[in-house]
Amino acid sequence: MDDRADLKKARSRVLRLLGYRARSAREVADYLARKGFNANVADTVLNEMLEYGYLDDRKFASDLISYRKSGGHGLKKVRYELQVKGVDRQIIDQLTAEMFDPEDDLCRIRELLARREPYNGQVDHRWVNRQAAYLKRRGFQDGLIFKALKEYGLSE
Repeated sequence: MDDRADLKKARSRVLRLLGYRARSAREVADYLARKGFNANVADTVLNEMLEYGYLDDRKFASDLISYRKSGGHGLKKVRYELQVKGVDRQIIDQLTAEMFDPEDDLCRIRELLARREPYNGQVDHRWVNRQAAYLKRRGFQDGLIFKALKEYGLSE
């Protein structure tokens, strides 16, 4: 196949991919490589998508942070997910500093704990340990988890 046909096919596939959800530039580059497009075609299509504004890692990261925060995820998990998706570390550092506030995270932790209170009202060490593990999996920072669980009156 000639380069023009490959370019057309690659553009079509990328536009279809972006129709499902936003992607980072690296996700699109990896997708094109997996589909077997040569580096010249992949670079051309990637540059076109960046130029047209279809790919914007800053907007992608900002939207993902907002979505994950609303879903009850913490700073550590969001940072990790952005790194896996290939977003530049400077963008991650800047946006997480702007969009994550420890007090806001503490409020979200309290909301999550309020939904998970034990049925019998008995808060014991086993319940606290399970909640701490749950909150760590959600990506919250250890100090905030400790602070929120300390309000339940158990000391370890």
